[in-house]
Amino acid sequence: MSTGVFVYEVVMQQLNDFYQLMLSQQLIKASELKKEIDEKIEQIKDVKEEEKQHQNLLLYYSLLDFKYKMLTDRVSIRKDSFDVMNDSINETTDTLIAYYYHSFKAEHALLFSNYNEARRQYEEAESLLGHISDELEHAEFYQKYAVLHHHISQMLTSIEYTNKAKTIFEKHAGYEVKVASCENTLGTACIFLKQFEKAEEHLNRSIDLLKKHNADKLILVVRHNLGLLYATQNLSTLAIRHLSEVTEKIPTHFKALFLQAREHYKLKETATAGELIAKGLKVCQEVGNEEYMYHFSILRSLNDDESVELLEEEVKKGITYFKDQDLWDYVEEYSEVLAVRFRKLKNHEKVSDYFDVCYEAKQKLLSKGALK
Repeated sequence: MSTGVFVYEVVMQQLNDFYQLMLSQQLIKASELKKEIDEKIEQIKDVKEEEKQHQNLLLYYSLLDFKYKMLTDRVSIRKDSFDVMNDSINETTDTLIAYYYHSFKAEHALLFSNYNEARRQYEEAESLLGHISDELEHAEFYQKYAVLHHHISQMLTSIEYTNKAKTIFEKHAGYEVKVASCENTLGTACIFLKQFEKAEEHLNRSIDLLKKHNADKLILVVRHNLGLLYATQNLSTLAIRHLSEVTEKIPTHFKALFLQAREHYKLKETATAGELIAKGLKVCQEVGNEEYMYHFSILRSLNDDESVELLEEEVKKGITYFKDQDLWDYVEEYSEVLAVRFRKLKNHEKVSDYFDVCYEAKQKLLSKGALK
């Protein structure tokens, strides 16, 4: 066996081990192994080799490097972070690596709220999943696909996929953190279905599991969702208590910043809300998250008590985006805000216009089983 073939096989096995460590959320061990892999990859890059085997390995490394950043340093990921891999995929790419490519590209799209692209990529990944025998890989796909369905307000489908994933993870020792992640997804789905008691049970169960594994970063993810749970019930003070812990430890967590700002706005604490809105907008501009720029801009208009004309301008821009992304729950929410505002001004024509938009959104949500 030549030295080149031996090195290839060693690195490929290390990459497989690296992925399994990430899959089971053993990030300290994954970090240690990554250092060894990085050194070997630098040596391989120096070799001028265009063979299919060589290109597959480098693409596999790039994909897993992206996955590692998603788990450990998500805020460093930009809209163009996946571009370097787009030119590497072709008809000669190994099936498993092609599956990872589409699955991770979907995660990247989801990170930037590009739900249509995320759905397309997950469908591509699903078409390749049948060639993969490892049931843990199937569980990972189900869990990620469940998150997408949560974002596009298909909560019952989200719950169905999450339960499929959870059933598999529970059969395997060492995947308790993944079970906790499933509990978190179930909890957030229950929030949107207004099953608040069940939501709290799932989220607290998730935190209990994560505490046993000292998964402090993931606990903050769940704490954000506890904040969402209490915010949805207008328990603003309780929501702020959870959300402020998240934003203090992760100042770039724009979703928590938005929820916290909105709760301060509800309490008429406009100065604090304004500071959080400014921070959130800055973060969204830096990372390129278009969806939350619209959320923050509308909230800023409300918090600053701008004229209804200026508020309408912001809402119309947001509604156009939300319709394009099939986010009909937000179309309903913000058109209702305008309808109520115009009703106070006795502008009945505008009231009628925006209640029509509300009705359209309700029908869209009803058609996909997502009506809240």
